[in-house]
Amino acid sequence: MGVTSVANVNADLGAEEGLDELLALARMIAYARQVAQDVKLQFATNCLDLALEAVKQEVGEGLTRDLAELSSSVPQVSVKRH
Repeated sequence: MGVTSVANVNADLGAEEGLDELLALARMIAYARQVAQDVKLQFATNCLDLALEAVKQEVGEGLTRDLAELSSSVPQVSVKRH
């Protein structure tokens, strides 16, 4: 295995860890959203909906089915980075 291969493996591991962190963040936001909804905090629920959708977009299309249980009522929008 060459130096380039080692660098690619390390980059893949870093990307995997970043993805795991985003998935954990999405679960935390979904939990907070559910609590806000249970105690009837509509504004907080809406803000957490937006946050959850932003994290789901960051994760990407390939894992949206993994996050299906974390659905919110916010429609999908396209937000591109500048």
